Parts: sequence; structure tokens; C-alpha cells
Amino acid sequence: MDFNLKNMKKIFYISAMSVILILGSCKKTIDEQPISEGTLANFLRTSLEADAAVAGMYGEFQQTMMGNGQYQNRMMWWGESRSDNWERREAYSVNATDEIQFNGLTELNTWADWSWLYSTISRANLLIKKLPEVKNYSPVGSIGSLTPAREATLMAQSYAMRALCYFWIVRVWGDAPLRTEPYEKLGDEAEQARDPQAKILDQCIADLTKAYDLTVKAQTPNVFYIGEGAICAMMADIYMWKKDYANAAIWFQRLFASRAPTGKVFNASGATALGAGGAIGDLQPGLTWNAQFVTPASSVESIFYIHWDFLANGCACMAGTSRTDNEPYIRMATQLWTEWPTKSTQLYGTTTATVDLRVKQTYNITSATNQPIRDRSVWKLYAGAYVAPTATAGYNFTPTIYTGSLPGTRETNVYLPVYRLSGMYLLYAEALNQLGDIANAVKYLNLIKTRAGVPNVLASSYTKSTLESEILQERQYELFGEGVRWFDLVRTDKVQEIMDPILTARQVASGIPVTGFGTDKRRYFWPLANRVLYSNRLLVQNQPY
Repeated sequence: MDFNLKNMKKIFYISAMSVILILGSCKKTIDEQPISEGTLANFLRTSLEADAAVAGMYGEFQQTMMGNGQYQNRMMWWGESRSDNWERREAYSVNATDEIQFNGLTELNTWADWSWLYSTISRANLLIKKLPEVKNYSPVGSIGSLTPAREATLMAQSYAMRALCYFWIVRVWGDAPLRTEPYEKLGDEAEQARDPQAKILDQCIADLTKAYDLTVKAQTPNVFYIGEGAICAMMADIYMWKKDYANAAIWFQRLFASRAPTGKVFNASGATALGAGGAIGDLQPGLTWNAQFVTPASSVESIFYIHWDFLANGCACMAGTSRTDNEPYIRMATQLWTEWPTKSTQLYGTTTATVDLRVKQTYNITSATNQPIRDRSVWKLYAGAYVAPTATAGYNFTPTIYTGSLPGTRETNVYLPVYRLSGMYLLYAEALNQLGDIANAVKYLNLIKTRAGVPNVLASSYTKSTLESEILQERQYELFGEGVRWFDLVRTDKVQEIMDPILTARQVASGIPVTGFGTDKRRYFWPLANRVLYSNRLLVQNQPY
């Protein structure tokens, strides 16, 4: 596209505000509002309107994941807040955060509402239906026409976005209404029962297959749009969720054949044979590991990011991970905060901890107090000043958004990764391990360790089970704050193992009944918010809520 995400919302609202009103409605099972017949008749007749509508779809997804208000970054609440990465800030708690802290989710929880994801889906549904009709109003070759190639590109992005949103819904809530047609008339049936997870995942795969077929291969992508690599990453992620490791491996290899926003093929030799390829040059260098979050368009491992522009959207005031004037709801969990800097000593038995180059580029390791704002500040999404190790001084990193003892400006852009190559390499290692190729699984694991500056491990030291745990541990470090840790624990069925002792300790310390996490795996999912249930009589609450 010839515009970027920082202008998306402006373009969308100027060009399409009066024609695409698909936000919340208490009368809709998925909180859509049907477009009036008169308005819809004039919708999507030119290429400019098509671009604006696609911009609106991305803008809605951006608002969903990063927030439509302070601390509303749902990517964190859904994908990480319930994991061992985070804990409630003692000096500041609200009911919704307390529920997460003690595994006591209810239908009243702020983040139990799936409406925002369905709003994005409804925009994608409308695009999928209306984009092919543009040529009926603006024939190819005329002013305002949409070329076949451009139509294919926009259709691919719409299919992929719909799949991505449904994938989030399945992982957070399980069964859900599956709707692939837009509301076009006021009389369209709104209420709809939940469809099985398996059916929704099949639809995701079908949508991504269409998207992949429509996408021109081996093109240099814009990192803020869904291109070939992002489609492949989504497909591999879905197959990993389904535990279909053979199909996941196919899509990992297709991902490796696609290109980074720099034009580099992600992993050319890795696309040719299972377990082959992989080199340290595929990744952002360790001393500038943080740069991929600050300037993702120039990083060799960027796949798909959300672009939050301060001038267009205001502060990216995300709970836990971004600069804000107020005290955040949550902070980095104590165990992770204290153990990560010395993990090399614990894991490898060395007398001096090996410096993990990611640690100081991720968070503030110097403040153990519960002071507001700076306490355990996470700064991985912000630029900083680097000091390389010397014979007399160790590696250090100073983020530019902090000055002295107080936070500096919050007026800065934030680029949140949805998929990047190092995360996919570790997921690929997990797939290879499940397919019995421990040697190559360890090879890909060691690529991440090498880049981080920590010692490599030997394949002979692991069984399939212990290697899976080691890979998950590396993913926790590498992808901290990127909305994946909870899903990793659920996908590998390690929630009780990891979270039960943590939750038990929290409950004991707070003097409330001790239940730990318990053995009920239905609690992997969130409850449905009351607002969602009241909107649709055919919906049934998740058990055991």
C-alpha cells in the first residue's frame, strides 16, 4: 500500500465513516450493527473507498489489541496476563485485575468481552463481500478502478484478518458463533449459537489458504500489512494449536521462503528440507535486539507488526508494557524479574552468570520496590542507547523514554509485534521436537540462545518432554510482553504445572481460600461477558463459570 498505518484511522473516518458503521450493538450476538440499506448501496465503488475500508479494518484491529483507552491492550490481557509473566501491582488493584491474580474470572471481567474482535471480523466480512463488486461501478481501466491484482491483494488481507481474529477468539473463549457474511439489512437474523472450535479453526485454515493463493509470492512486504510471511506464520501457529505438527512444518517452510521487509528471504535453505537451514544472520543482532521493536521495517526478522502512531492515536498507554503517567495495573512477576538476569548461572552451572543481551533491553532490573511508574518498567518497545561489553565494563542499555529518576515523554510511536522470526524459529523447534527431530530442534533453539549471548545446549541432554520445556522457557524470555505466554502454556498443557504453585502462593499470602489453579481445564478459557450473553439468547456461558 502507498500509505501506512499511522494514517489509517484518519483515511478511514474521512472516506468511510458514513458507510461502515459496524461497532457495538446490544442486539447483535457478535456486537455488530447492520448497515442501512441506503448507505450500503453506495459503499465500495472505487479503489479509494476500498483502500479506506481496508484501512478501517486494520485500524479496528489496532484498537482491539493495543487499546481504545488506558490499559485496554487486550493482546496482553488475553495472551499473557494470566501467565507467570505478570502479577497484580500491590498498591493498585481493581476487581478485574484481582480476578486474574487469583484465577477467579467472572462474567463481569472487563476483558471477558469479545465484541472488538467481532467488530474487526464484520469489517473483513463486508470487504470480502463487496471488494469484487467494485468493478461493477468502476470498470477496470476507468478512473477509480480497482485492478485485478489490487483486488486480490486486498481480498487476501481481508481473509487473513478474519482468520486471525477468529483464531484469537478460539484460543480465548473456545466455541463461538461463526459468521462469514456481513449484516446487510436491518432484518438480518442477529442471534446465533456457538459453533465448535474445530469448525472455526477449519474456517481459519480455509481463509488463510485463500489468502495465500491470492498473494503474489516472494515480494518485499510492508511490515504493517498482512503479506505472504504473515499468512504462513498464522497458518503454522494454527496447526501448532491443533497439534498437527506435520502441516505446521509445511507452513514453517513456506514462511522461510518468504521475505522480510528488508527484502531478505527469511531462511532460504530452511525452505527446502525439514529441519534444514537456519543461521544467526537470519536474526536481528543481539546488541541491537531491541531495534526490531523500534524500527521493524528495517529488521531482517520482522513479519507482521501493529503500528501505533502517537499523533494519530494518542498515547499507547498499555498495561505493563508501555510508557504512561499513571501507575499500571500490573508489573513483571517477581519470580521472572529476579531469576531471568541470573538464569545462566542456574541453568548452566557457571560460576559467573552469562549476560543475556535481552534482559537489559527488556526491562528495568534495578528497582525492586513497589514504587509507581518506574518499578520494573518494561522498555523493550522503546529506543535506547547501547553500550557494548568491554574488558572492564559489561553490556548496558538506557532507554531514551526515561530521564533521571522519572519517565520522560510518552509521545512516541509504538510498534507491537504480532509475529516475528525468532518466535517462529522457537515454535518450529517445538514442531521438530514433536516430530522426533531433536537434533534440529536444538539447532533452532540454539540460534536464539546464540543471538542472546547465552550458552548453547546439547541435544543429548534432552528428552522430548524436557526439550519442550526448554523451548517454552526460551520463548518466555524472547517473547515477553508480546501476548503469547498464556497460549504457550495452554497449547502444551502446562498451565497447572506452572501456574498452580504460583496461584497457591498468592492465595495463601492474601488469606483467601486456596484452590491453586485446580484440575479443571475448562478454566483455560475465559467466561463470556454479561454484555455478550445479554445480546444473544442462544449463547451459553462457558463452564464452570
